[in-house]
Amino acid sequence: MNPTRNRLRLVRGVLLAATLLPSAIHAQEVPVIPGPGDPVYEVGLADGSVIIGRITEVNAQRVTITTVGGGTLEIDRTQVRSLRPATGRVVDGQYWNPDPADTRLYFTATGRTLEAGEAYMGTYLIILPFAAAGITDRIMIYGGAPLTVGQFQPYYLGSKVQVVRRPEVQASIGTLAFVYDDDVAGIAFGVGTFGSEDRALSAGLGYFYVGDDVANEPAFMFGAENRVSRRMKLISENYILPDAVGMLFSGGVRIIGDRFSAEIGVFGGAGDGGGTCCFPLVNFNYTFGR
Repeated sequence: MNPTRNRLRLVRGVLLAATLLPSAIHAQEVPVIPGPGDPVYEVGLADGSVIIGRITEVNAQRVTITTVGGGTLEIDRTQVRSLRPATGRVVDGQYWNPDPADTRLYFTATGRTLEAGEAYMGTYLIILPFAAAGITDRIMIYGGAPLTVGQFQPYYLGSKVQVVRRPEVQASIGTLAFVYDDDVAGIAFGVGTFGSEDRALSAGLGYFYVGDDVANEPAFMFGAENRVSRRMKLISENYILPDAVGMLFSGGVRIIGDRFSAEIGVFGGAGDGGGTCCFPLVNFNYTFGR
């Protein structure tokens, strides 16, 4: 057999495979598209853009989507790369995505928990990184440590278990432990959140401990959140500390993105020796898996 002819056949075969392979890959990437209906979807396209809307017509070549703003788009079916139910809601023709940091206020926990497989990472006051993960829909773990050079101390670890999950009431119990060298101090707490994701009150109590010693009096927390627009939520977090130590208070805003959020506010304190105000708060949060 002619070696030259064999090489030409091989080259033609490689070129044919190179031509057909991208088409096969794209064909596999096109998700199953449901028929018309009321559910709102996040539709990801090949160019990286995302459309929020309802599917109003589907055929072999085209998909028609009515956006939450009332517009109509016809899209080539092969351009659809992802399709998933939208987890947010539509308010006055705008899509409000969920708050990616709704399991906490500024620092303290709310009664909500991450779903299984969800996680987030961020920083408190820019220099205190933290992370959290949902083990199940009702159990989450979290931890963090300050930015230090050459060592990973002090650090903290905690967990939270949700015991009540209802549309307007979520309640959890948990613990938070700070570790430095051989010393351990922390707080065991319970917290409830009452209301919707957009407008809610949270209240909790906790007992501080150092080693085996537990405080005789609890600390109380009360906070509030009120979403005033698609991208902004007002937040307040306040404490009454045990043994007549005094009170801590804070207030500000959370800027809400699809997965990213940032908090800007102030905090201060008051007690028998007077009060202090106001120190800046700047936190960041990025959520995965949602």
